[in-house]
Amino acid sequence: MTGAISTRTRRAVLAAVAGTALAAGPFAAPAGAAGLQRTAAKPLARPAAATTAAVKATSAAGNPNPSNPLANITWGNYNGSLDPVFNAYDKAQGNSKKLLGKIAFKPRVRWFGSWAADNKIYSILRQYIENVTGGKPNVLVQMAIFRLVPWEGEATKRLPTKAEIASYKLWINNAALAIGNTHVAMILQPDLPIAFKVPHGSHWAQNLVRFAARRFGELENTAVYIDVGAADWPTVAQAVSLLKASGQDVSRGFALDATHYDSTASEIAYGTKVVAALNRAGVHNKHFVIDTADNGKPFTYMQYFAMHPGGDFDNAQTCTSKTETRCVTLGIPPTNQVGLAKWHLPAKDVPLAKKNCDGYLWFGRPWLFNQAGSFEMSRALAVARTTPF
Repeated sequence: MTGAISTRTRRAVLAAVAGTALAAGPFAAPAGAAGLQRTAAKPLARPAAATTAAVKATSAAGNPNPSNPLANITWGNYNGSLDPVFNAYDKAQGNSKKLLGKIAFKPRVRWFGSWAADNKIYSILRQYIENVTGGKPNVLVQMAIFRLVPWEGEATKRLPTKAEIASYKLWINNAALAIGNTHVAMILQPDLPIAFKVPHGSHWAQNLVRFAARRFGELENTAVYIDVGAADWPTVAQAVSLLKASGQDVSRGFALDATHYDSTASEIAYGTKVVAALNRAGVHNKHFVIDTADNGKPFTYMQYFAMHPGGDFDNAQTCTSKTETRCVTLGIPPTNQVGLAKWHLPAKDVPLAKKNCDGYLWFGRPWLFNQAGSFEMSRALAVARTTPF
């Protein structure tokens, strides 16, 4: 929905993200720093349903998506002491601790961007990967690459300088070197449809994302999913155009619903249409992932502003009860088992999901202010308390 983009030039908090606990700064400690790895000797009183920071993905006979890179591999989760969710969990007691465990022990996507310097991103990613995998080779690491500069509101006002373009390419190359043969599920450039709003109709954003898609696509075990918005933003035709220009031909597929709250069923239907349209355009065998971190009680962009004129979509209201609708709460937990009955999907969407969707991931962050700022205990507890899952 391109008309929504101007309203979505909203993440001024990203300018300050280096000061938040989710910024790459926590990973800038020297290699081997004690603070990076949560010690096993520390009693965490973990809830029975979440006794490990990884989930085991499995496959079934007759799998309609046999090439799924997210299947048949353990999903790792960053559990370092500098993670704000784990910090809150460690300090919490009673029911609050139990609720925070619903977030802390789920494999989550961590975002990396320009707040990590070009000459630091290699070491930052190596430390992150080591924490998530524990040094084991067959563990999936999840990350989002959010590196375009300028971006968000600034991207609608100016083009990048030559120095910024060179910096982007250096950063991407260093990140690729750090990843190496690690098994990675990568969300490439959340909110990429902002590229529709850059000055002079320039394709600089698509060109740089294509550079990144090619570089990461060269890595043996990295599955790249280019972010293309959500079912309520943009149209299928616009999504196909954006993906083709941004390296979809050299990527595993695309990512949906990163900063929106639309339903998983809507995203499955939309993603299936995009896959079909890509096929017709000569880009074949693509798949998608869906963010389900915050769409447990889904609503669209238009529905939100109908209910909350002048509201803050990025910091949309959390649910206050399990019966409330059209509010923010945790959705389907991260998994590659996309068609299970307990997800309560419409029957018509189950085969579509099994064929086209590689997984439901948590790359949205509803426990953060404006999805990108500081950790907010009240939001974290609310989304954990009211989730239907």
